[in-house]
Amino acid sequence: MEILIDVNGADKGIKPAIIGSIKALKNVESKIILVGKKEEILKALTEEYGDKKAEDLKKQIGIIDAQDEITNDDEPSLAIKHKKESSIVKAYDYMKEKEETAFISAGSTGAVMAGGLLKLKRIAKVHRPALIAILPTDTGKGTILLDCGANTDAAPNSMVQYAEMGKLYASLVQNKENVSIGLLNIGAEETKGSNELKESNLALKEKLSGFIGNIEARDILKGKADVVVAQGLMGNVALKAIEGTAKTLKDALIKELKKNIFTKIRALVTKDILEKALYKYDYTKYGGAVLIGVRKPVVKIHGNAKAKNYEVAIYQANAILKQKLIKEIERKMNENEKV
Repeated sequence: MEILIDVNGADKGIKPAIIGSIKALKNVESKIILVGKKEEILKALTEEYGDKKAEDLKKQIGIIDAQDEITNDDEPSLAIKHKKESSIVKAYDYMKEKEETAFISAGSTGAVMAGGLLKLKRIAKVHRPALIAILPTDTGKGTILLDCGANTDAAPNSMVQYAEMGKLYASLVQNKENVSIGLLNIGAEETKGSNELKESNLALKEKLSGFIGNIEARDILKGKADVVVAQGLMGNVALKAIEGTAKTLKDALIKELKKNIFTKIRALVTKDILEKALYKYDYTKYGGAVLIGVRKPVVKIHGNAKAKNYEVAIYQANAILKQKLIKEIERKMNENEKV
């Protein structure tokens, strides 16, 4: 098993990817391969760890030299076709020739998804790949939300496939039993939503055990369902609203606690409680967003990723490979075809 790390794309340069990779190195079965400008990677290793340790680390990791980078200003599909020396393209080209490989990037979301589709291709019989996000919940177990924006909408048969892929992720990667599935809608009643959502509700009820019906966005963080299936537009809006609200509340809390000497004292007294509460709803502890439905695991993390985010994403990718999630999705799609 091999996990390829795109060192480009993070707001704070290549060091978060390198440091996070080194921290995860001893804790995963997969070989870690850094993809980017080789001379910059080697320089960063020496700067961070010193000559002696850097020499030892070079023997433990792989490096794929990629002298170009796809930026957020590039048109994704064109960049994948023409920037052949970019870290994203070089990683995908390597993966095409190898089994049991996964890719992690903080780079352009459009390019990561376009490359996954153009280079790795869809799993046979998957109508549309979806983007999975794992969100924190009251229960502490996390809820899967998909699709979060790989597609804007989806027909009922695609929504059923999303649910099946999400259910496999929950059971295999998160080790959940009796996985519950909800459909993101504007109300809990079966009569709510567009015609497509009503039809999706009926299709999910007919074809999937564990389906509990419609749920509203306000119920996602309550952990009402292990898997929340959504049309991409709705899923993306729900995800961004949750992320934005969490950041706004966190920033407001910190601002109030730093207001004066008295609030600073209160902050010191309640520090442990606040840290536990903030960590409970920190979605980054679950890893990145997974492009599911393509032939190899692809994990997209935020551009503001820190070393810890890369480290957790590596554990996530390693679990996906270890549990053979892609093979199980292939098996499920073939099984459905025979029914």
